[in-house]
Amino acid sequence: MRISKLSERAGLPVGTVKFYLRSGLLHPGFATSATQALYDETHLARLRLIRAMLGAGRLSLAEIQRILDAIDLPVGDPDVRVSLVQAAIAGPADTRFDDRTADADVLREMGWHIAPDSPHLPALRNALEAARSVGLDVDQDRLRVCAEAAAHVARSDQAELDSLPDAERPQALAASLVLLDPIFSALRRLAGEHMAAVNRGRVPGPRVSNA
Repeated sequence: MRISKLSERAGLPVGTVKFYLRSGLLHPGFATSATQALYDETHLARLRLIRAMLGAGRLSLAEIQRILDAIDLPVGDPDVRVSLVQAAIAGPADTRFDDRTADADVLREMGWHIAPDSPHLPALRNALEAARSVGLDVDQDRLRVCAEAAAHVARSDQAELDSLPDAERPQALAASLVLLDPIFSALRRLAGEHMAAVNRGRVPGPRVSNA
């Protein structure tokens, strides 16, 4: 398809598509002349991913570029590519996670297999420190509840990834990690709204799943 059709299907102005091409966020098309090129479904999928990460994912172009670079690395081992995408999403760490703390004990109790240099450990530490600095009571019991909810979601995520071909997994993982977070956050807020209404006695009690 020509760039005009690509922009139409992606819901983006032609100028924006050209900017993504110049900046390297979008891979080049198939040249048909010195000034013309054709594009396929891979270009459309990439544009939709960029748009989603900018919008719902609330990432900057620099953050998106870092993630896309990890997706596109010519690494044969799919597990290595997945790890690189996870590291790119986490971003550079400015602190280390102390595995001698009670917070680390909660992670051990969960039985999770986590690499000591996982980029998500410093992110967890930073988030916990920020929450506690403003008086939010995130003790080990509350952290355990959060971890159990996260494990339930992660099992679903992994089942979905396992169903995909190796070549599709890095991009699917990036989309999942970036875009399911706001979905989960919105659902948590909706659940909180419901529980507040229940607490005020305005609606019947919640139904508890037997799953």
